[in-house]
Amino acid sequence: MNFRILVSLAAMVAATGQVYAQYSGDALRFSQTQFGSTARFKAVGAQTGVGGDLSSVGSNPAGLGLFTRSEFSLTPEFNSVTADAQYLGQSTMGQKDQVSLAHAAVVWNSTVSKPKGSQLNKGWISFNFGLGYNRTQAFGNNITFSGTNGVNSIADYFAELPAAEGYGAPSTLAAGSLPRMAYDNYLIGYDTNGQYYFPETDVNNIQTHNIDRTGSQSEINFAFGANYENKFYIGASLGISNIRYNSFSEYTEDGYNVTEDSDYVLSYRQSQITNGSGINLKVGTIFRPAPNVRLGATFQSPTWYSIDDSYGEKLDTRYAVSVDGATNYVNDEEIYDFTYRLRTPMKLSGGIGYFFNDQGFISADVDFVDYSTINFMGSSGNQGGDVINNNNRAVRDNFKSAVNYRVGAEYKLDKLMLRAGYGVQGNPYKNLTSPDLNVSTFSGGLGYRVNNYYIDLAYQNAGNNSDSRPYTLDNGTEPVATLKNIRHNVFLTVGTRF
Repeated sequence: MNFRILVSLAAMVAATGQVYAQYSGDALRFSQTQFGSTARFKAVGAQTGVGGDLSSVGSNPAGLGLFTRSEFSLTPEFNSVTADAQYLGQSTMGQKDQVSLAHAAVVWNSTVSKPKGSQLNKGWISFNFGLGYNRTQAFGNNITFSGTNGVNSIADYFAELPAAEGYGAPSTLAAGSLPRMAYDNYLIGYDTNGQYYFPETDVNNIQTHNIDRTGSQSEINFAFGANYENKFYIGASLGISNIRYNSFSEYTEDGYNVTEDSDYVLSYRQSQITNGSGINLKVGTIFRPAPNVRLGATFQSPTWYSIDDSYGEKLDTRYAVSVDGATNYVNDEEIYDFTYRLRTPMKLSGGIGYFFNDQGFISADVDFVDYSTINFMGSSGNQGGDVINNNNRAVRDNFKSAVNYRVGAEYKLDKLMLRAGYGVQGNPYKNLTSPDLNVSTFSGGLGYRVNNYYIDLAYQNAGNNSDSRPYTLDNGTEPVATLKNIRHNVFLTVGTRF
């Protein structure tokens, strides 16, 4: 399972006019799906040129053509995500565990009837049909970090917002906007002579940021695969995709307000609830140039989504002594709803499998994805205007094409199978070249076959390093949390042939 790259959370720290900057980051998140599969190919990784497994329903549908019997399998998953954060000299650890359904599929084998006495391996041999559910991404994660900041405060960020959003004097601040909340909470003040906003807070404040994410991305596939003379296999599948993504974060700051001469504790809470549905198409082929060699290729079309997004923010501040007649300043949560259409990139995949008779195989895959082709469109009756244009511009300016690759192997010991794999998901960022932005996955597993039943177990370890910023400043002096992200996945497949 691929692990989301959390390069920065700064886009989620946004005021009314900046809220929509987050959509280009969401589009990348929703575009980096992986093929859902059985534990067998979670362990091996590379599957495009292999086929003959129920993973083919959601990856290379030509692999369904290799089935000679009908088959069903179910794959639950346990995953544990940890984020080790270093922030302002302090170390903290966030963790989230969950159990879910990773994959379920069935294929119905239909052998072509031939006249008595004809050669069975000539012409079309079988037409097979598959139906499957694939969990292509898991968004669950918990990030937490805390430390004492001796350089600045989030109030410095609040003070920069009015100019960035085109506001003038306090009377012009829009009701409910984040700059208005900060001004009404006495976190920023206004210099009438210089006509600029300034933070009222001191440094050496204690900052804590907690982010909790839930949800997943999944797909239901209707697939078809055919076998021509046991040498050439073709297939196609229609995918119905679904997105559920929730993010809740709270930034707290415990410090001193020099203007009001009082200690304070502020809480800045943000929420994002995103739901979407889409459709895509996959077509694939597998060719056997020799009995022990299989070459595969898959084209996955863009997924066309319709997405509903709801973003909320709330700022509260509590003072130790009365400030202008009150100690607690509590704002109503402001909610911003937005509906848009999204087109993710197409994906081209190629693979090869080399088989050692009945003793096993080695395989390798490569994918090409151009993330700069992500495209936003306005929904019917709400064209989005500058929001759509700005996010399309952000995609072109920040994303590029990437190459993913995977290698794996399976070795048979009678009824027991040993498996291992390794994969790398390429860096999608145009202006960031650190190798830490590649996501590396190590995997391994076991399989056991007896009569018409089988059971497979797989483990995956996916990790990368990233940065997270609770807020951003024009001069670049904002605090940065460095994160070491690790995802541990365990998959168990049970299946039967019938």
